[in-house]
Amino acid sequence: MLWLTLTSLIALEVGESTTFSGIDQTVTEQYSEPVVVADVEVWGRRGAAAVAPEIELNGADIDALAAWDIGEVLSRLIEILGVGEQPVVIVNGKRVANASVFNGFPPDALVRAEILPPEAAIIYGGAPGQRVINLVLQPRFGSYDGRAADARPTQGGTYSFSGELRRSVINEEKTYRLGVRTVYDAALLSNDRDLPDMHPENGVISLRPRVRNMAANAIATGSIGRWASVFSMNGQVRDSLSTSYLGGSFVESRRRNDSLNGSVGFSGLAAGWSLQANLNGQASRSREDGFLVTQNENQSVGFTGSAGRTVFNLATGPVALTMTGNWTEVRSVTVGRQVRTTNRFQTSEARGSLAVPLSKGNSETSLGRIIGGLQATIGGSVRASSAGGGDGGNLALDWAPRRKLRLGGVWSVASDSVSDTLRFEPLYYEAPRLVFDFRSGQAVMIAPLLGGNPDLRSPRSEQFSLNAAAGPYGSWGVSGSVGYQKAETKDGIGSLPELTEDVEAAFPDRFQRDANGRLVSIDYRPMNLSTSLTEGLTTTINFSLPRPQGAAANEAMVARFSLNYNLQLRNTVALLAGLPDLDRLKGDGGGVSRQSARAMLDAKRGRWGLNASARWQDGYRTRRNGGRDDPADLVVKPFAAVDLKLTFQMMSSSIRASSSNEEGGPRRRSSGLQVNLEVENLFDARPEARLGDGSAAPGYGRDVQDPIGRVVRLSLQRRF
Repeated sequence: MLWLTLTSLIALEVGESTTFSGIDQTVTEQYSEPVVVADVEVWGRRGAAAVAPEIELNGADIDALAAWDIGEVLSRLIEILGVGEQPVVIVNGKRVANASVFNGFPPDALVRAEILPPEAAIIYGGAPGQRVINLVLQPRFGSYDGRAADARPTQGGTYSFSGELRRSVINEEKTYRLGVRTVYDAALLSNDRDLPDMHPENGVISLRPRVRNMAANAIATGSIGRWASVFSMNGQVRDSLSTSYLGGSFVESRRRNDSLNGSVGFSGLAAGWSLQANLNGQASRSREDGFLVTQNENQSVGFTGSAGRTVFNLATGPVALTMTGNWTEVRSVTVGRQVRTTNRFQTSEARGSLAVPLSKGNSETSLGRIIGGLQATIGGSVRASSAGGGDGGNLALDWAPRRKLRLGGVWSVASDSVSDTLRFEPLYYEAPRLVFDFRSGQAVMIAPLLGGNPDLRSPRSEQFSLNAAAGPYGSWGVSGSVGYQKAETKDGIGSLPELTEDVEAAFPDRFQRDANGRLVSIDYRPMNLSTSLTEGLTTTINFSLPRPQGAAANEAMVARFSLNYNLQLRNTVALLAGLPDLDRLKGDGGGVSRQSARAMLDAKRGRWGLNASARWQDGYRTRRNGGRDDPADLVVKPFAAVDLKLTFQMMSSSIRASSSNEEGGPRRRSSGLQVNLEVENLFDARPEARLGDGSAAPGYGRDVQDPIGRVVRLSLQRRF
């Protein structure tokens, strides 16, 4: 069934042309300065990467996403197009020391966004299987932008307010941005909702903490000689307050965190190598008052660098070498009740990859004509930390048997060192959580304990994936992919599985009960699980509404649809050595959904925009005891929710003729007020469940699992 998607896409390849509408819509080529070689003028497209893009979004496509900044554009690309969780981001066709500094710029500062084919990963310092996204910025851009947003659940009881101002300037390689942001989340208390009595006394606890957050940031990029430079500085103050129940009393907990971090980086060419280097520094201070009284101070300094070059050339293409490395040193001081602890630790990692083209597609050789393009990538890594060392290796094959059809596979094995942050983060209690206690058959609010675990062991993992992608095809720009993933881990680091009697029996010291047996707290600090195995299939399909070419395209409707579907084939875990595997798809050790799907629509015409997202997950069972169904099991029903966003530009974003040195084309945003109306969980859906015998499940009333429900957010943004 899943392969039907790919088969249908291949069938669409009828009368292939070089121009496409929608997501791969025809782009008016505008070129930078010519390069004269032996009396021949060669014009290159500004910001083009070393390899042609697989999928491209132009200005209209980007604007239809209704994003506030480039960071949101990247998140949507990852989500919609199935790019992967952590793509390599390059800017104007080149690697930069710190591409994240551009995330805060307005989306219309982008001319286009390109998703490059898999073989680009090695060229730009990525790991096998990583995708590369090329962000092409306007050559000249300037704006003052402001936004204010207010969000409230339709049931009331709480609200959120945020405000943001930024100044953005781009002048070729020189850019800078200044920004400030504030967020206030009002507390949601238990007496604001119709909840069953979950405590011995009728006290008031926090269903959502009150949070105040203020942040400021500044970035600048430029050049020093032939080297590109980047500088960033970020500061943040965050304060949260919540009331929990623990040890027979209600306690107010306050957590405050102040942080300041900065970085400076350089990138350029030297002796045939493409080099990038970035120096980071951070200082933070946090204080916890409540169940625990602790103060923690952290200072860290780190260095990341990468180098790449062509080692030699084969008839099939260049053999590319990429090396990356990072080093971090952290000093941490924790002060508790009559206890002072000082830790100093270091982490370091080095990674290298070599890409070898085995066959060149569209070549004159018989091998190239028969099998198309084929590239192999081999890599390895070593890492060390205060908790020990680790190493890894990987192998990837990328095969393009014909135009717009790609097959790829990645295998990797790694023995990872343990992050010192996971080991030494100070302990703290988070806002209360609701859990279903199988022992008592009741749902209770507990105080979750978080922080570091100094006893963590180094995990070892093996991963394998296969992927087939096709497109884009035709005037609708249809593209899609089918993927298979398998991961096996020993001593993997994760959080405590969902509470069942099996889990509590395996980790009894993680659960705190009072004298009456009532569960009051759970320790959710990171832990090692003996073994785990996951195996699944994913499929993605995208298409766009065709648009006319020329000036008419600027006023035409932009519409893109995408569908993602995930199917878990296996999900097992052994909590401790010697214990049997728990089949989570059957409900052992905390059940999980076998299937999930998400459909997304992004559309824009004139001053109106619409963004919709529908998500669904299959129902599942959580067994009280592993290996058998029980009348006391928890059976969670399938869940679906819809999010909607409507935007309207108060003043016309009419076309303004661009000057001769602008590639961005017509101006894409006016200085008028833009109104955004968002509704999260449009139909106010709530999680539902019953027990295995069909009776109502405690803790699954309307306001219990999800006390927030439908949220309406109104935001106003304007360019000044």
